[in-house]
Amino acid sequence: MVSVPSHIWTAVCYKHDTDNSKSLSFGYMGRNHPAEPDIRLMSVSDLNDQLSRLYSELSRTLNKADQMSSGMRDTYLAVKRTFSSDSTPEKKVKVNENTGKMSFDSMSTYYKVAEDVNVFTGSTCLITYAKPQVRKMHDELRKREVSAGPDAVECQLVPEKQKTAADGSLCSSVTESDDSCQCDTGGETKPCCSSPCLYLDGIKGYRCYSDQKLIECSPPYSLITVNGDRCLDDYPCATYGEDYYWCWTTYNPYFLDFEWDYCSPPLKYSKAKNGKYCHSNHACAKYGSKYTWCYTDDEGKYDKCCTSDDCYSTVNDQTCRSDHACGYHDYNYLWCYTDREGNWDYCCRNCRQYFTNYSC
Repeated sequence: MVSVPSHIWTAVCYKHDTDNSKSLSFGYMGRNHPAEPDIRLMSVSDLNDQLSRLYSELSRTLNKADQMSSGMRDTYLAVKRTFSSDSTPEKKVKVNENTGKMSFDSMSTYYKVAEDVNVFTGSTCLITYAKPQVRKMHDELRKREVSAGPDAVECQLVPEKQKTAADGSLCSSVTESDDSCQCDTGGETKPCCSSPCLYLDGIKGYRCYSDQKLIECSPPYSLITVNGDRCLDDYPCATYGEDYYWCWTTYNPYFLDFEWDYCSPPLKYSKAKNGKYCHSNHACAKYGSKYTWCYTDDEGKYDKCCTSDDCYSTVNDQTCRSDHACGYHDYNYLWCYTDREGNWDYCCRNCRQYFTNYSC
């Protein structure tokens, strides 16, 4: 059995021989999670406090886990690993040990915890409930749902029953080795993942390894469409070879075919060009339009959007120049130059360059 630490840390102390003002000390701590390490600089005293809290929490967690079934114990420990991060307080998540359901205060909390659960237990937590919905009409698109009410999310823990391709397609057979995975979908061969499908901040997308290559992938994450309809149990939201997320919903006997709907993509943070975050169950996507857009409030207001809330993403998937981060730049809207030729695009976050002085 291999023990995987939840965090990594180090401390540095230097004592000058004659001039104490030149002495220094500092520490680093971060989650042992390649996709989202959240490494932080801190004083040595703060590092000691953090370590004491984590070891104390670990002791309480192991005592409680001993009283659970083996399946729920793995899930509980995975959830507690996420709680040990300062960014995810335990009160934001509830776990029903009998039904395997998990409740979250927000979609962003769900993504943080669900990814850890998948990595450490191999189980997937499929969203079965998002915000309540109210009907609104969009001028360009068909009638759809707009979020209202508390930003709550509920998901159901399910084991990975059947191997799927990297895009979510079901496999009729799989050819797999230590570093390669090929999925036969019954007419087409597609790559499948040999490692968990995780969101990589640097790439701003989901990736997994297959045949020793990092490839795009579609994580299983939801059974609810953007309009609040239920996906078929065997077809959760995924890309299925398209450039958007969708799922089959019901069988229509009149047309002798299945009906489908768009899904809100699994984005932790997406933001509109008005500077407001997209609703958590209506993340930034095209949804059949020519441009990416999202709802930003409960009244049906919407705007073009960026799929990431960083300082260099634009609404048309361009990248701001490295020396011209997103900002107002003397105008009343967010924008940035995208090249040296004077081309520009709208963006979604007002970023200011600054330096933070740190004293030990």
